[in-house]
This record gives sequence, structure tokens and C-alpha cells, in this order.
Amino acid sequence: MDESRKQFLEWWRHPEQEELRKSCAEGWGEKIWSASRSAISIELPAKNDISSDDYSIPDLVDWGDGRNAGIQECAEASGFTQYELGSVRDITRLRGRYAWSKDGTDSWFITDLEDESHPDRYSAEYRAESQPDGIIGIGSWRDFIVCFGSSTIEYFSLTGATTAGAALYVAQPSLMVQKGIAGTYCKTPFADSYAFISHPATGAPSVYIIGSGQASPIATASIEKIIRSYTAEEMATGVMETLRFDSHELLIIHLPRHVLVYDASSSQNGPQWCVLKTGLYDDVYRGVDFMYEGNQITCGDKSEAVVGQLQFDISSQYDKQQEHLLFTPLFKADNARCFDLEVESSTGVAQYADRLFLSATTDGINYGREQMIEQNEPFVYDKRVIWKRVGRIRRLIGFKLRVITKSPVTLSGCQIRLE
Repeated sequence: MDESRKQFLEWWRHPEQEELRKSCAEGWGEKIWSASRSAISIELPAKNDISSDDYSIPDLVDWGDGRNAGIQECAEASGFTQYELGSVRDITRLRGRYAWSKDGTDSWFITDLEDESHPDRYSAEYRAESQPDGIIGIGSWRDFIVCFGSSTIEYFSLTGATTAGAALYVAQPSLMVQKGIAGTYCKTPFADSYAFISHPATGAPSVYIIGSGQASPIATASIEKIIRSYTAEEMATGVMETLRFDSHELLIIHLPRHVLVYDASSSQNGPQWCVLKTGLYDDVYRGVDFMYEGNQITCGDKSEAVVGQLQFDISSQYDKQQEHLLFTPLFKADNARCFDLEVESSTGVAQYADRLFLSATTDGINYGREQMIEQNEPFVYDKRVIWKRVGRIRRLIGFKLRVITKSPVTLSGCQIRLE
């Protein structure tokens, strides 16, 4: 796959593709691509193109000259079944074949083993019959083709048939999942399975992981409230991707107004989520399309035509300070005295002294005046981040911690002493 990516980048940057690059920049949105050892398949408007190593772009067409003759004439000329291929909705690859779904229908097709620019000679078309709204997305898992609809997720396995005209794939009802996906890109391979955002047609939307024919929810109540604030049309534009580094397995969900991150490695005792932001005014996180290449994690940008690299010794974005917000749970302490509040932190790596802004709430809605605490200082590696003499708690209390810095933020283990 890495070699195919390099071939694709060489082809994409070739001067002959200047017009194609301009067209993509005009708003075609996310592109679907899949790769084999000798070709790369890219979904373009109203057709499916397979680009080979010599920078040519042959169209995926029926056997015979399907563009200049009718289906009947092509069938007679080639001797193979002809199909109404339509336009591509999603594409994947499994066992030497490309598989793609036809937009607006419940049909999906496979390419020929010998010639990837044509559908299979004898049995190219299949249907996901339990999806009334058509196939929204398609993927591959182990040895299965997975068809994602708005109400169900179907699995198809190889039959092993060698007879001409016999079906090569057959549905597996035992693996069917009674949930659908919200949009074409609202699914991604994750944790040896698939993670997806469910479609509102099957109930209140949430985030699920498929396992053994069942969909297991991983979203918390707060995350579900965020997802529920979007309409079905807005959710359909969402994009999901995965990223792994330093033993962290991250699931990243890009929505129009939020970027949500789920950390599977830290979720043994309960789902761990966070919301990524950019800047100081709750702007949407700008990074997208993360990819590990060489020894760097690179990403695209939603705001500017730049390519970024992740650095683990800073928390800034393109040399601009970022705001970090952390909230503690609201806990009960009737008429208790609170001596101090302390947060664990790895200090000493800041270029200059950083301050932490801490405020308290008694109702979970309104926060009081912010208290400034020094939380980082150059070369002071044992600095304590502590707020002394918090005061008396009448009934409930919770805290908000706010940091604006370019240095790494490593706050954890918030604790208070009560009497």
C-alpha cells in the first residue's frame, strides 16, 4: 500500500494532471481511492477511473465499446453480460478485485480479475436487498465485502464457485447489523472492525463499533448530545479516520462544528473522549487526513493550503497559542472544608512561566472568578500545581481549568483535600 501511495503521489503531481488538480480544488470534496499493485482507483464525478503507472486514465467501462454503442450491441460484440454501471458512491478492494457501489441503488459491482478496467465477465453485479435507501458506503473486512446502508449493514463472502455465471459472493445474514451509517465517510476501520456514526433512521444517532454481528456503543452522554445537535444532512458530511501513535489508538470524527476524538487505549474503565479545537474562540480543529509517512505523522488543513506535521513537544498550531479546557465532575460535599486543590503535571519544559486559570461552579452551569496559578516554569521539574485555601463547600462543587500556551500540557490526577 505504501508503494501504491507513492505511485499515486507521483501521478498526481505530474504536470499533465494540472487541470485535474484544479477541478478537485473547486469543491469535489472527499475522494475515494483504493490501490492494487499496478493501479490506483479514484472516484471522480459520474465515473470511476483507474490510473496506471504511465499516467493514463482509462475509464471503467463495460466489455465492448459501451460509450459508442448500446448494451445489446456491446453484449453481442464481446460475448459478456453488459451492465448499467452508473456513477460510483464508494469503492474498496478485496482479493485482486475492486468493488464499488452504484450511487442511488442497492447494487454493487466487482471488477474482472484479468482486466481491472472492466466489470467481471460473468457475475459482476450483486444487491444488498435489505437496504431500502440504497448502499451508502462499501468496505472490506477480513474476507468479506461490507455494504453500509441507512438501516442495516450487510456482509458478503466468497462462494468459491468456478462455474461461469455462478454468483461469486453471497450474503451472510448471521453477520447483519441492524444499524445504518449517517454518511458515506461516517465509517472507518478501527480496532480490527469498523466504527461508524449511526443513521437517525435507526434511532438517536451515536457512535458504534461492530463486533460479531452486533453494534456496541462507545459514545458517552455528552458526545451523544453533541452528535444529536446535528441534522441528518449535516451528519452525512462527517468524516471519520483513525490514527495511532505512542500506544494510543485514536478514532477521530470530523463534524461541521466539532472534531471528536475517542482513545481506545485509555478506555478500559470507561469511554474516554475529548473535543479538539483551534485558537482561542472555540473554532473547529483545522487538521484532517492524518497519515503516518516515513517517521512523521502528516495532516492536511481545513483552513489553508498547507500540510502539517505533528510535533509532540509543543501544543501550538502553526506557532500560535492554543487554549486547553478541562472540567472536573460535579461532586457532592455537604458543608465540607476544602483545604487545597492540586493537579499532577510534568513541568519544566516551558520557555517561559505559564499560568493556569481555575474557576469553580456550584451548579455546573455558572463559573465564578478565575484564579491564576503558575503551572509551568523553565527548568523547574518538580513544580506543584496547587490552589491553597479553596474554602467551605455548601453542597456541590466542580472546577474548570483553562490553559493558554505553546508548551506541552500534561495535566492529570486532579485531587482535593476535604474535612
